[in-house]
Amino acid sequence: MDLDYFLKKEQVIKVKSENKQTVIKEMVEKLQELGLIDNKDRYYAQIIHRESLENTALGNGFAIPHTRTESVNQFISILGIHEEGIDFHNEDESPVNYILLSIFPSKMSTTYLYFIGMMARLFSNKEKKGLLDEARTPAKVYAVLKKEAESYFDAISEKEIISAREGDSLTGVPSSDLDLLIRLDRLYKVYDGGDKADSILKKIENLKKLIDNRSLSYYERMRKKQNNPFAIVEKNSCSGCHMEIPPVYMRQITDRNGITLCTYCGRFLILV
Repeated sequence: MDLDYFLKKEQVIKVKSENKQTVIKEMVEKLQELGLIDNKDRYYAQIIHRESLENTALGNGFAIPHTRTESVNQFISILGIHEEGIDFHNEDESPVNYILLSIFPSKMSTTYLYFIGMMARLFSNKEKKGLLDEARTPAKVYAVLKKEAESYFDAISEKEIISAREGDSLTGVPSSDLDLLIRLDRLYKVYDGGDKADSILKKIENLKKLIDNRSLSYYERMRKKQNNPFAIVEKNSCSGCHMEIPPVYMRQITDRNGITLCTYCGRFLILV
């Protein structure tokens, strides 16, 4: 997997608009100019509406305005670099210098998380963020991102990402699935621990029938990859990888609005 799947060189640009709304408009217009979308007004309205529901500034000068829409069938993004920084109406009131705008279909929501995981890891690392700030030009920023993407995606099999982009979206999966998955995981641990009783296997099969296929499929893959596919939220951080959870996802967790995955390690996040 390569950065170009998500973001090509010509999709890293400098932006000059002075506020949140106009910079989003400027970036959407650039996407249409590049031939990646065909109705800039529609996508602008969708992204602004999404921002009105929840601010997407993640801190460290980074924001991720986006929209999920069935009007596109591919992943589309553009990164805007603003030298002075703009007010994104974020809680810490710090200026935003990097705006990653994305448009993608619902079936690619998990693919989006892989990309945001890579970007968020970079922006949370002072040394790597410093390299971005020093780069200044779009071409040099792109080069820094490309190098980061190589190391990040080397740790993730392409098969996993392809599976994600082919429909492994957890959008719309009820939060109740998380409780069922935890129960399923406990049964698997009993079974894997040596208790091969038919009754345990039957409970596993019956429980799987109650779980949405999307979350079940994702859980099965994570179970093979991680000893524990779940992580507790501790002081706004994932207990699995110890990375800070962006505020936009913390609100989703506290509101118990569906299932939330760690953008860094992919574990299911649990608030206790």
